[in-house]
Amino acid sequence: MTECLADPRTNDANARHERLYRRWAQGGVGLMVTGNVMVDRRYLERTTNVVLDADTDRAALGRWAQAAQSTGVPTLVQVNHPGRQCNVFVSRTPVAPSAVRVKMLGAFVTPRALSDDEVDALVTQYARVASEAVRAGFAGVQIHAAHGYLASQFLSPRANLRTDRWGGPLQNRARFLLEAVRRTRAAVGPRAAVAVKLNSRDFQRGGFEADDAVQVAHWL
Repeated sequence: MTECLADPRTNDANARHERLYRRWAQGGVGLMVTGNVMVDRRYLERTTNVVLDADTDRAALGRWAQAAQSTGVPTLVQVNHPGRQCNVFVSRTPVAPSAVRVKMLGAFVTPRALSDDEVDALVTQYARVASEAVRAGFAGVQIHAAHGYLASQFLSPRANLRTDRWGGPLQNRARFLLEAVRRTRAAVGPRAAVAVKLNSRDFQRGGFEADDAVQVAHWL
């Protein structure tokens, strides 16, 4: 989900997030998961995503957490990076596991393949964002590894053509997600929730299949 409510100039949470999530909490739900919260403001899924980095308004983030959980409903922040699904209105130089383009009416360009060091740094970014979210008062995080975004791109043999430690057999393709979970858990401590959104399959011939999803779930 994407709320499309952040100010595109700052990408901070604001009063509209507070109002929306407070209403949902008052509706009696048992758990809430936010829309995409991006780990890098250079690469957004939408221009109106919330971004959590050094320039984030921490007070606004805290108010969002407080509003969402005002009735005791635990709320998780969805941590994400679009990878190659960063549209041309955001960036014409997106990054991904491999230089494989999403073919969709000219909305996306061919991404640049990430270096080993860049991949490792991105894994740490997921953990850093998770730590900031929990510090702001959220109950935990959900790492987005579905719907064609970066973590699921690493899982897919159609999007991930790498031959290094991040590609090839499923265990290597799952390394990005598994490392993100490990580092996130270390960053947020034992009491915060750490969830993963995972596709059962990506519905592309020769892609990430149901048996792969079962194996990744076992590893998780």
